[in-house]
Amino acid sequence: MIERIYTIPLRREWLKTPKWRRSKKAISAIQVFLEKHTKVQDIKLSKWINEEVWANGGKSPPGKITLRVNIDKDKGIARAELVELPKAAKRLAESKKKQEEKAKKVEAKKPQEEVLEEPKEEKKEEKMPATMTKEQEMAMHKK
Repeated sequence: MIERIYTIPLRREWLKTPKWRRSKKAISAIQVFLEKHTKVQDIKLSKWINEEVWANGGKSPPGKITLRVNIDKDKGIARAELVELPKAAKRLAESKKKQEEKAKKVEAKKPQEEVLEEPKEEKKEEKMPATMTKEQEMAMHKK
């Protein structure tokens, strides 16, 4: 597996399109750039790349973007992610860590006797698949 960092110029590409289509063109420009430079057909972009490009709306994407790309030539896949995570991603990661720490503290406070007890199995009700009445079928076919 090979890891590379690319700074992709987007402005020249998205200036060729109408204003309302610029972010979509920027995403496709990223994919074309990575296909050309990694020589791999299957490009996977992370959620945060999409969030970064669309952050200012469809009309004003960033002029350039820096990505970290992991290339797996054997499988023919390249996975791209931002070099530095945006503030929202950092906040999400911090909140997950805090929740995990709280869960560990709660488990530590529980008495050992409760932990040793086996959990009771609850009966789950099986749901029947929804069926249509003849009247509903007739109404559907009339349209």
